[in-house]
Amino acid sequence: MKDLRRVEKFRQKIESSGKIPYLISDMGDVLYLSGFTGSIGYILITEGENIFITDGRYEEQCKIELKGSWRVEIVSSYKEYFEKLRELFHKLYVTDKLPLNLYLDLSKNVDLVVDDFSEIMQMRMIKDDEEIQMIKNAYQIAADAMMNSLSGFVFGKTEREWAAILEYNMKLSGADKESFDTIVASGYRGAMPHGRASDKVINIFEPVIIDYGSKANYVSDITRMVYMGNDSEVLDNLKIISETVDYCIDLIMPGEICSEIYQKSKRYLEKYNLDEYFNHGLGHSIGIDVHEKPSLSKYDDTIIKEGMIFTVEPGIYFPGKYGIRMEETVLVKKNGCEIISSVLKDRLLKL
Repeated sequence: MKDLRRVEKFRQKIESSGKIPYLISDMGDVLYLSGFTGSIGYILITEGENIFITDGRYEEQCKIELKGSWRVEIVSSYKEYFEKLRELFHKLYVTDKLPLNLYLDLSKNVDLVVDDFSEIMQMRMIKDDEEIQMIKNAYQIAADAMMNSLSGFVFGKTEREWAAILEYNMKLSGADKESFDTIVASGYRGAMPHGRASDKVINIFEPVIIDYGSKANYVSDITRMVYMGNDSEVLDNLKIISETVDYCIDLIMPGEICSEIYQKSKRYLEKYNLDEYFNHGLGHSIGIDVHEKPSLSKYDDTIIKEGMIFTVEPGIYFPGKYGIRMEETVLVKKNGCEIISSVLKDRLLKL
């Protein structure tokens, strides 16, 4: 079983580095190691056991989803359980995702060691074959939803209405939920990179950024543009951003450094005097979560390896006017990249 292999691999890593006992609280990490899809659960790795902690709502679910060498502890009170844990262990390794209230509670008489660049984070950077297939499935869901939504994207409706149509079709196509709050940002609102859908009416001759994704255990993340106008500046900038995406994808391969890819993307836009309007990172890894490590940013010096997955999403934003962003997602292979978001072929959508 893949989940058993992952937890045993994790155990080997922390045992070899002396990081036992180890408490995992983040639900993405919990899903990755155990296959558990519920909303709350903890994993405690001790010298001799893999312990899964949850409450009575998930007792039956644990019987279905947890395979292998787990000891399941069904608790009636998490507070009481962790009080007992404080008595059992004088030292405990945790990730930096541990909730603050639990950190403060446990640290009263336990030496908590935060594993900043955690072993599990490093494992999750490289996707295995099953993860890749699940991510591809999430992209197919997102692509199908977009194609089924285009007929409903009518000018004169609001951004919120377009987002609702897209989210409805994602659910019909097989999504559990959206990967994140759907962004539909038209006209001047496109200058906000994270402009969630609002009550603004979408006009026919303004650029529209649609940034969305579906989650079906693993996630997708796609940005496409809608533009029906003929403004030469907008059309030129759409072309430049699409070319920037292609340029950056060609740079991504094993052995390259994340921050250097980002810097090259800035220099590419500098040729067109557009670099000052590009005000965020170039991309990020995805998987169970929509923002995973590593990232294509100036602060991340991670060496790119085969099996990593990145979004590539350069954007330019003109306050009070409009914004443009296009996004593809790539799987790093031995000699380059596979574009897994190409299931939604066109970056510029026409209605």
